[in-house]
Amino acid sequence: MGIQENTPLLDPSPKQEIPDSWAKNGRCPACGATNLKVTHLPEIADYLSCTQCEITFEVEKGGRYVRLKYIPDALEFADAALHNQWVEASRLSAIISERRAPVQEKKNPEPPLPTFSEDDVWSRTLRMYRMGNKPRMIQLMLLQSGITQEQADVIFAKLKKVSEQDAQQQNQKFWTMAGVSIFLVMLVACSWVYLSGNLPILLGITTVTPASSQANQPLAIGMLFDLIPSNAKPDLMNQPDTKVDLHGPGKAACPATPATAGKLFGGDSSIWRRDMEQYPSWQMISAGNPVNVKVPDGMTAGYVDNKSLQLLSVHGPATIYNVNFLVITCD
Repeated sequence: MGIQENTPLLDPSPKQEIPDSWAKNGRCPACGATNLKVTHLPEIADYLSCTQCEITFEVEKGGRYVRLKYIPDALEFADAALHNQWVEASRLSAIISERRAPVQEKKNPEPPLPTFSEDDVWSRTLRMYRMGNKPRMIQLMLLQSGITQEQADVIFAKLKKVSEQDAQQQNQKFWTMAGVSIFLVMLVACSWVYLSGNLPILLGITTVTPASSQANQPLAIGMLFDLIPSNAKPDLMNQPDTKVDLHGPGKAACPATPATAGKLFGGDSSIWRRDMEQYPSWQMISAGNPVNVKVPDGMTAGYVDNKSLQLLSVHGPATIYNVNFLVITCD
């Protein structure tokens, strides 16, 4: 008996509202599973779904026929016979069985895994590493591509050394730019001192009697801040604490303009200044309110902590909250 014998002469109408009890007490017409799921949608006929074989079907008003709305990949061989066709519910399982593709036994052995030379494997490894993949992830991908465990272990050891060398070079770049950043911070502060008329005090030409709070100040930079007029300096000593969150943007190219730097890192473009060409980097000096800065993955930021006035660093991805002086190095 073929499918044509189970197709109604007239096109049935789907039942608009299916009781929830049908889903609870009924069985799947394809696999016989229980506990079906009914879906109610406005202006569309309700339909049932089977969580076991994953078919989805409408029910004819009389309940005798069903029409499959979704046929899973496992039943793709029956798609031509069942797609958008009303079939007798009691015959659906038999129709699927009649059209099930026979299981083919493997007559030929599986082809051997491809072999790769060490140069080929290392070249692929470096490409994946430069694209931002971590060494451990690269090792797993290489194993899946067919290389041996021994090759994967050798590659991982070599790649780990390359990663450590890159991190060391990145730190060297950062500390080079951090030194420039400190110089700029001191230059700005000294400019304030000169304009305020307190430069002779700083040079020792004249003396000033330190207040009790100044006598307990251990840092020279703190003494320098005391000489800056209150109406000309940023109130750094009362700024909110600088905090770091190790979540930030993914990998990104080094910005080319202050506008793109502000868009990537945060803050107004006027506070960003591109630094030395040898080590691409951006400096941020905010003499007023502190700024929240985003550090993309792979970049390094050196910043002055508002509370301790120490120079600290963090590797991206990260977000630095409430910072006034900062330099970011990028490749």
